[in-house]
Amino acid sequence: MPFHDFEIRAWVVGRTQAAVVVHSSPAGAMQRPETVSLDRNRLSPFLDIFAGSSKIETEVIAGLVAAGGRELGSILFPEQVIGMLIRSLERIDPECGLRVRLCLDSELSDLPWEYLILPQAAGLKAPGGFLALDARVSLVREPPQPGKERPRLQKKQRLLFFGTRYCYSDGIDRFECAKERDTLLNALDPAASFLDAKAVLSNETDCQTALMRSKTSIDIFHYSGHVDVENGNGYLIAGDLDAISHKSQRLYASTLGPLLRRAGTTIAVFSACNSGKWEFVGPLLQSGLSVVVAAQGMVYVDVALAFCQRLYSALAVGLSLDEAVTWARLHLLEPGVLDEALQWQWGIFKIHMQTPEAVLFPRPRVPKVAEQQNAARQARQLTVINVTQHIETIQGGEVTALSAGAINTHSR
Repeated sequence: MPFHDFEIRAWVVGRTQAAVVVHSSPAGAMQRPETVSLDRNRLSPFLDIFAGSSKIETEVIAGLVAAGGRELGSILFPEQVIGMLIRSLERIDPECGLRVRLCLDSELSDLPWEYLILPQAAGLKAPGGFLALDARVSLVREPPQPGKERPRLQKKQRLLFFGTRYCYSDGIDRFECAKERDTLLNALDPAASFLDAKAVLSNETDCQTALMRSKTSIDIFHYSGHVDVENGNGYLIAGDLDAISHKSQRLYASTLGPLLRRAGTTIAVFSACNSGKWEFVGPLLQSGLSVVVAAQGMVYVDVALAFCQRLYSALAVGLSLDEAVTWARLHLLEPGVLDEALQWQWGIFKIHMQTPEAVLFPRPRVPKVAEQQNAARQARQLTVINVTQHIETIQGGEVTALSAGAINTHSR
């Protein structure tokens, strides 16, 4: 499923405004940027839920997501931009998709744009009006960079999984890294003939040592654990995290980026709280990573497991990153996948994509592969139908209602 780029650039102008321009699209480009209102106070209650504030009751999150999504939509999609989006979808082949690339300055980068809502007048088929849930739309960040094309598969690719454990005296890992490791490896089984996967947990060695000791290139790096920021510097927890003392070994992004560059890594997935913060992601992109998948704010273990399982199972059969990410987001809203109290986290993962090449695991064009891909795309379409019907039935067409029940899983 080919995707055409729809590139939006936005930056802060003063304290209360932002400038927005469509830089390129199937419908052309805007001649000049449009200035829009940027009211951070109206976004604050929505942003608080990403910090895991215990003061926010679960049933209140519903309204905050809807209100925040509409506010985000009004910033990046004023009337002229919506018009160009509609014309772009009309001009491309119905079998193609539209990749909305958000190219943002550092002040706008950490806002959760994946939740932006467009008005019904836009005519999209997105459940609840959320742009990122439209099956024909892919929402990513960063412009394509020269020289960032993913080479076609000529050798076995290598994946390194590293999991940081979070344990009390009972030795039970609250992050469930071993479970995520097993889930990931099972999802990648269809790609076993051209993908070597190795898994290391923090009770074996630390993350930096695991990267430095690798005797082969590491095309794909997957980290499961926790990320944080201190004094403007992002870091991941590189060794076992003691749940009592909270003592831990840190690996800063400024060090991790060069390590991944020397390992030949082009794709990194961070299944960890705060991993989407610019202080962490920025140095990795500047080091040369083509694709970074990361979580904005707090992410629950069950959410991370379900998202990564669907993401990797789709990528393994040769679907594009665009198709896989949209499917994974929709999958989190399917009945029975998550507790309803967690469903609002469907947009928690964001994609930084500097490459125009979206097929991360290219597959040979043979009948068996074509059959696998057709089956995957049919399953993806069924997910779209199921989620749309589910939302229309229980929520009147809006992805807002959430259960008031307790959340029975740990965050990272």
